[in-house]
Amino acid sequence: MITLDVVDDMVPIGARFSDEHYQRITAAFADRFSDTEGTIGLSYVDDTEIRRLNRLYRQKDAVTDVLSFASASDVGVQTGMLGDVVISFDQAVRQAEEGDIELEIADLIIHGMLHVLGYDHEVAEDAAIMFPIQDSLVAKIL
Repeated sequence: MITLDVVDDMVPIGARFSDEHYQRITAAFADRFSDTEGTIGLSYVDDTEIRRLNRLYRQKDAVTDVLSFASASDVGVQTGMLGDVVISFDQAVRQAEEGDIELEIADLIIHGMLHVLGYDHEVAEDAAIMFPIQDSLVAKIL
């Protein structure tokens, strides 16, 4: 089973996901990826930090909503850490359709987790695989 190690100190208390939200996410992943075990770190940051990370790791000097960092396979096997997902809470708030921050955050978490597991959407064929999985997982948890 995949577990989440969450750091959400910078998220306003009233906007934080509850433990039940995170449990629903990990349960949905357990149903879909029953043979995958390990921990994914999940951190929320502000625009300044996500822009810095995007510039440092992707050479893109811009704010983005979510970044994912998969552990090297041998590191993941040795430590149980599958990787990390970093979400800009500021950007998520701006992107939230009709103010539904819960849906936006869930979508970003799942999107990032799928990247950590090796899914991508840079080419149409990969997007055709990743996005239906993402949509079905989001639908399961909300």
